Amino acid sequence: MTTPARTLLFISHANPEDNHFSLWLSLKLAREGYRVWCDLTRLLGGEDFWADIEEAIRTQAVKLIYVLSPSSNRKRGPLQELQVGLSTASTHKLKDFVIPLRIDNIPYDDINIQLVRLNAIDFTQGWARGLSTLLEKLELDGVEKDPRFSPNSVTTWWQNFGSPSISIVETPEEHLSNWFPIRRLPEAIFLHSITTTNKRVFDSRGFPYPTRQLQHLLVSFACADDLRHKMPVGVRIIYSHEVSLDEFMKGIVQPTLLMKRNAHNIVVDLLRQGWERFTASVGLSRHYLAQRSVVVFLREGQVDRNVVSVPREYGVSRRRAVVGYRSRKDSQGNVAGRRFWHFAIAARPAIDTFIGYKLIPHLLFSDDGRNIWQKSARSHSARRSESRNWWNPEWRDRTLGLVNWLAGNEQYFEVELGSKAVIQVERRPIHFISPVSYVDPASQQAHAPDSVDFPGSPEPEEDTE
Repeated sequence: MTTPARTLLFISHANPEDNHFSLWLSLKLAREGYRVWCDLTRLLGGEDFWADIEEAIRTQAVKLIYVLSPSSNRKRGPLQELQVGLSTASTHKLKDFVIPLRIDNIPYDDINIQLVRLNAIDFTQGWARGLSTLLEKLELDGVEKDPRFSPNSVTTWWQNFGSPSISIVETPEEHLSNWFPIRRLPEAIFLHSITTTNKRVFDSRGFPYPTRQLQHLLVSFACADDLRHKMPVGVRIIYSHEVSLDEFMKGIVQPTLLMKRNAHNIVVDLLRQGWERFTASVGLSRHYLAQRSVVVFLREGQVDRNVVSVPREYGVSRRRAVVGYRSRKDSQGNVAGRRFWHFAIAARPAIDTFIGYKLIPHLLFSDDGRNIWQKSARSHSARRSESRNWWNPEWRDRTLGLVNWLAGNEQYFEVELGSKAVIQVERRPIHFISPVSYVDPASQQAHAPDSVDFPGSPEPEEDTE
């Protein structure tokens, strides 16, 4: 009796938590010609639902693709499928039969012991990048394709079995980005020739405006007079060389050789320093993440009721909490304190795709509303608990509201790079217009005018840290 060839890619995932990713992955793999089975698609290539999932894994699957997330890491169903997959691999001596796909920054110590020794493909840095790696792996392992699975079969499946509640309509739709443009950069940049008795590289924070040391030069948008009144001990400006910013960005030879790439990095760094100085001047606190990247946040009680306003120009006027808390209980069930959360943003200056700041939201935690936790594992656990029901509107509105607060309800806020080099950052981010939109009645929510999202929780939460 001939053993049937294994050609099936079996996708195991937590339902419903990982459905969006698993459906996307199934359709992408099917478009590439692979025979895919997932409980969300089933009939994609003519495969009906198997009464015995275990038998399908044991006899037909060439790979068990395990969507690794906090939910699948603990739910009974996916873990049972994982166990069958590992048993099948052992029995039939199938190399790399189980392929985990890591779609969440789950701490290594929390990963199920059965998965720790397997090499997971990382999807946390982008689904497209992870898919490319997965496709390379399938091709390297010689996984056969099936002519029943193709772009046409995916289109047919979507038309016949896709969500009936979602419909594409020929109506343009606006999409807001997290890109906040700078109206105009300074026209000139200065290269100050310096002498110093301090042989060590000095800290740019010792100057009144953003600076960057380049060999014997000090690069800044601030002129010499801006810097002279507050210089680090032992540092003196001999003369200054003014260069147009356009010329500087192309690379220069005099007064020193500077390549285009290095010029780019210097300007980005000066904009970063300007942002950090500005946010500190208006009262935002600073916290360092991995690789010393900086996020800024508000402390508890720093703004009225810990909320910021989202301007009416984005739809109905609403307010969002930027600091909140949950009560914590001890092992006896008594309220033992509060766990505060703080909405925070990191800024990445950009001068390529656009000129401005990319603002990336984060969530920080403290015990007192002020001093942020330093242990990443503890923060990660709390973040999964606190923001599990936060979707794009929650993150977007808090970003828009915090920027509106920075601008003082004006159309822009100003960042000083020098006394005569002040940049204006737009309160409104860059937006894009899609020629079509879709309607999903299940996801539509009615918002009352001036809706408010206040911090706090009426129910105490058990402290599992």
